[in-house]
Amino acid sequence: MNFDINQLKKSNELALFLGMFAGDGCISIKHNGNGFRIYPIRFFNTNKALVDLFSDLFYNLFKIRGAVRGRARLNKQILWEFEKYSVEVYKIIVNDFEIPCGKKASKVRAPSFIQNGSKELKKYFFLGLLITDGGFRKRNSIIFHSASRDLMFDLQALIKDIWGFERKVTRYLQREKYVSYQITLKKEETSTVLRDLPRSHNSVVRQLPFYLKGKRKP
Repeated sequence: MNFDINQLKKSNELALFLGMFAGDGCISIKHNGNGFRIYPIRFFNTNKALVDLFSDLFYNLFKIRGAVRGRARLNKQILWEFEKYSVEVYKIIVNDFEIPCGKKASKVRAPSFIQNGSKELKKYFFLGLLITDGGFRKRNSIIFHSASRDLMFDLQALIKDIWGFERKVTRYLQREKYVSYQITLKKEETSTVLRDLPRSHNSVVRQLPFYLKGKRKP
């Protein structure tokens, strides 16, 4: 496989893909039964439309197909999973696209070329993070919650650069040991953002306000 990495870094599809990956993707460090390193690329969500979107983006970017399957869980929604084993794509995602491998939840952040890129790229990354890690509060405001301090401060900077909103990052301590970080957009800011986001990808994205209302958080 031959990829023009610099050209891919200018792609709106890659920015959307990486926003989704920062939210619900997984780059594990694993070995097979013989002790040899394997290179799984995974994405999880209970919404199959989102997993299908991720799968389509993966194919459009890398020209190889992954598998999509559902996992039944007792008294829970089906968990849908995208999975592909590829040494080359794995290393590109980690080394060139700056997504950390292993337990990434507390250390993932917006890639530097997104932070330094156009407002359009930033909007697509924001959108990818919104449809995976974002939620809609009863007050009709958008909320982001993450274990990664850096990701929330990167998101704060993106919001300021794109829409001019100054939002505070709030630190939370849960169960006296789990630290997390949160950003909330006001109702008026949420309306502005939703009107301005791209709608060029699947039905979840085109119906974004209705989708987010289905992910209401207290």
